[in-house]
Amino acid sequence: MAYLALYRVWRPQQFIDVVGQEKTVTALKNAVRESKLSHAYLFSGPRGTGKTSIAKILAKAVNCELKEQGEPCNDCSSCKDINNNTFMDVIEIDAASNRGIDEIRDLREKVRVLPAQGKVKVYIIDEVHMLTTEAFNALLKTLEEPPSSVLFILATTEHRKIPPTILSRCQNYTFHRLTDDEIVNRLKQVAKANSIEIEDESIKTISRRADGGMRDALSMLDQIYTYKGNNITKRDVMDVLGLIDDEFMAKLVGASINNDIILITKLLDSALKEGKESQQIAKETALYLRDLLFYKLLKEKAVLSTVSEHNIKILSEQEKSITKEKILEAIKLMLDTAERIKFSDGQKHLLEIAIINMATLLTSNKSEKEEINKQQHIPLDNDNEDQFQKNSEKNDTKDIIWSKILKEVKDKKIPTHALLAQGKLIGLKGDTLYIGYKKGYKFHKEKMEEKQNREILDQALEEVLGKKIEVQFIFLDDNQYNDIIVKKAIEYFGEEAVEIKE
Repeated sequence: MAYLALYRVWRPQQFIDVVGQEKTVTALKNAVRESKLSHAYLFSGPRGTGKTSIAKILAKAVNCELKEQGEPCNDCSSCKDINNNTFMDVIEIDAASNRGIDEIRDLREKVRVLPAQGKVKVYIIDEVHMLTTEAFNALLKTLEEPPSSVLFILATTEHRKIPPTILSRCQNYTFHRLTDDEIVNRLKQVAKANSIEIEDESIKTISRRADGGMRDALSMLDQIYTYKGNNITKRDVMDVLGLIDDEFMAKLVGASINNDIILITKLLDSALKEGKESQQIAKETALYLRDLLFYKLLKEKAVLSTVSEHNIKILSEQEKSITKEKILEAIKLMLDTAERIKFSDGQKHLLEIAIINMATLLTSNKSEKEEINKQQHIPLDNDNEDQFQKNSEKNDTKDIIWSKILKEVKDKKIPTHALLAQGKLIGLKGDTLYIGYKKGYKFHKEKMEEKQNREILDQALEEVLGKKIEVQFIFLDDNQYNDIIVKKAIEYFGEEAVEIKE
């Protein structure tokens, strides 16, 4: 006998077998028992939450020869044939593949034919939102005057795309995502029935990643079971599903909070060498930040999606050092990055830039906007030979100008801002602005010297300083520059501003 996937083996066969959706199940069961069925139903909700399964159970219930209290018996010939997909009067249509007016016209003709095998002819139209406008109009005519022996069950994941004229002619039932506990309990039941030894934490991980869909949860367990056999660890779950564990994410976000670029680079290189996808890392980072945000807001009451119990202590320490607003910014950045990576060839570089930019966001004590709003614009004196003198007042002025420059660059292009923010404004001499990088930030310096990033910086400088400015990027601790640019920087700005390491 051919192998059946777990989600097919464990598909509910009676209303009593359905996990979750209690209100919908109770209403339909009562309607069958009391013979108060509508001629058309619309089931809407996320994928894998039981729409087509309940549609099949309802089809069995209305044709069952021995139903009791609204439940199909699963023993009569009608129930058995429906279970085996050989019942002539239950017709399943995939609207994604049969979405045109010709298919619906054909349906309208066949609807007039009396049931050949059972009591009621049931049409289950899945993903009904995919029908064309013309097809919807044709279906509408059938729903307005349906034969008494026909029942329509429409299913969709996109309720908002269903025309109001169709909605008004159906009884509408909304399917909700299942809770983690509901999925965990069913997975434990399935594991026990199949003699699968699996850790509780592994089951919770699968449940969280299923995002409320029982079918997805069972498919994940099936995939891991097929690959790893009857003994499954959390590491098996992470490896087979290509997930990033919360310990890695805690280190990556921790390195970002500490602005440890070297550690960030090492962690990303390690994950990518292990075969993790750049897009997945971006998504996992967003999920971890989501948990960080909710823990900051709700503490122990937070329902976490990726962070396990033994890493909550790390989460509690991390949330103390960053604001809610910065976490939200970082989440948006990572979600946007995950979307951009889909269509990019340079996935690794996009990810690196995004994580570095996230570090910049999380480590700044104040938003640049707040800082700038506190200060009035202080113009540069073009006649002053050394416009950044070494005293606290002038250093404050330099910081304000640097904040303005960074803000203008960020408004234009966030990745460029991430590169520039790792540099340091050394000073302005005449029409030349000097920006220094430590040797460990060679990548950032070289990227800023590329034409597209330099042009963005040039535009920002002209807006902030009111004139075109030449830019020189220098290393602050590399001997190869000592004899040219760094010596000039020392001459202009003093040894306190430029660090030289022998």
